[in-house]
Amino acid sequence: MRVLRYVLVIISVVCLLVAGAVAYQKITTTTTTTTTTTQPKEVAQLGWTVVSRSKRGVLVDTQSIKIGPTVFTAIRLRARTTRLSWHVGSSDPPTKILPPLDAQFKVDWASEGPAGIVAVFNGAFKQAARAGGASVDGLALEPLVKGDATIVLDRFGRWAIGSWGAANFPPKGFKPIAYRQNLSLLVSNGQPSPEALQWPIIKWGDFLNHSPAIARTAIGIDANGNLVYVATMQHTLPITLAQALVNAGAVTGMELDMNPFWPMMGAPAAPLHAPGPMALHLSGETRTAATYFSGWERDFFVAVAEPGSFNCEWASPGLNGTEMTPQPLSLTGKHCKAGHRKGKK
Repeated sequence: MRVLRYVLVIISVVCLLVAGAVAYQKITTTTTTTTTTTQPKEVAQLGWTVVSRSKRGVLVDTQSIKIGPTVFTAIRLRARTTRLSWHVGSSDPPTKILPPLDAQFKVDWASEGPAGIVAVFNGAFKQAARAGGASVDGLALEPLVKGDATIVLDRFGRWAIGSWGAANFPPKGFKPIAYRQNLSLLVSNGQPSPEALQWPIIKWGDFLNHSPAIARTAIGIDANGNLVYVATMQHTLPITLAQALVNAGAVTGMELDMNPFWPMMGAPAAPLHAPGPMALHLSGETRTAATYFSGWERDFFVAVAEPGSFNCEWASPGLNGTEMTPQPLSLTGKHCKAGHRKGKK
């Protein structure tokens, strides 16, 4: 009897071990097949006021920068939550061939609308100013100039700013689908560039009423890769504009358009999937940034929200050789779902 009892105990223990092993195998298998990439959300930061958010966290934030009597408005596009595209104006940059819809003179609601517009702002000088080249979707609008400040965008809406032709610019592996140049770098290595201090100031644009202190705008990238736009409708000089970019955190940057008629900026409180109101605009601007919704004569930039999941993103197809290639947005990623189109889970 005692022997039989020991045998029964041993059999019970073996059964428990086998059952435990099976259960463990099921748990580990289930965990492995359902794991997805998780990343920390973009959070609010001291000194910046949040304009819009998504499932990924902060999309756009803003701050006012005062230098002497001049007040600048800054907006910041978070690199991990937004993407950027560039549009040609109806008359400038001039082109004999109409660009694809995604790059024409108004927001492309069919392509950019599903993602959700989070910011729009003006481009750079007229091409007649000979301040640099431009190209979009494989359509060369003006030849690129070596040494000029250049913003480049790739098919994922990522950005980079640098001096065209400099070492490591565009960055290694970066394949641009859009280029926009304007003058020399305004900010370099986290400081106003030597060119920003040079005279005559006329090299920084043809100003009105014989005064170099005029409404000006600029764009830069901070140490975290975020995009920063600064602007004022007050009278300011290039060096002050450069300092405003630096104060906003930019480590590199370039001037955009100037004079009272051209600066326009807007950002809604939530991504817009159709024309709607802007929660933020440029104080003193001569017209609202909603102009870009219906069409504008000059070039401009459009920022949209990335999908709510970090496992999914908006992307365009990329260029196909040297031919003009439309670049409409579509979802890409292993875990994209229809609900991601408007930032949902």
